[in-house]
Amino acid sequence: MINTKKIIIVDDHKIVRDGIRAMLLCNKSFSVVGDLASGKELFQQLNSLTPDIVILDIGMPEMNGVEITGKLNREYPAVKVLILSANASEDWIVSAIKAGAVGFLPKECSSGELIKALRHISRGENYYGESIASIIYRSYVNILRDKESPKRTEELTERESDVLKAFSEGLSFKEIADKLCISPRTVESHKINILNKLELKNTIEMVKYAIKNGIIDL
Repeated sequence: MINTKKIIIVDDHKIVRDGIRAMLLCNKSFSVVGDLASGKELFQQLNSLTPDIVILDIGMPEMNGVEITGKLNREYPAVKVLILSANASEDWIVSAIKAGAVGFLPKECSSGELIKALRHISRGENYYGESIASIIYRSYVNILRDKESPKRTEELTERESDVLKAFSEGLSFKEIADKLCISPRTVESHKINILNKLELKNTIEMVKYAIKNGIIDL
């Protein structure tokens, strides 16, 4: 008897959702139980749809794919995330993996590779397309070879260190505020101070800094 895995597709472009659904239509190993346009819709329907795998885009309104992945990983750890995105930059790939994605494919991948990825993920394995895997490897090597002296985390206050760690774990402004019992505005102020003290430009660089300096594990 086939153990059919339930799939939810989350992408703000209907033509993409329809295309993925069509790819999986005749495959008895997978059943698309929902196709949704945003993270908000996903979390409203997760309990009723109970998916095994979520196929997720990166660039979406309200919550991006990395934020959605992090929330899923914390609140629904049994649900596996496969990122399918046209934006396959190193920063996004590393951030998505850190947030808990077990697969990442570029949108130009073939239907065969998509199904192959879903099969690997269904068996509890990770799957990254060949081009994605090479980017991950290059990123890891760059971290190992980075000769720059690490910036001192001692420059940060205890609360700033907490905020840095929370951002690096994929939490949103509101989630960090709730966790630390402070306002989102205060979180934003701490973030600005962290960026200035560590000479970083954005959240992605904060994540890379945290990985490089052992604040979080890759």
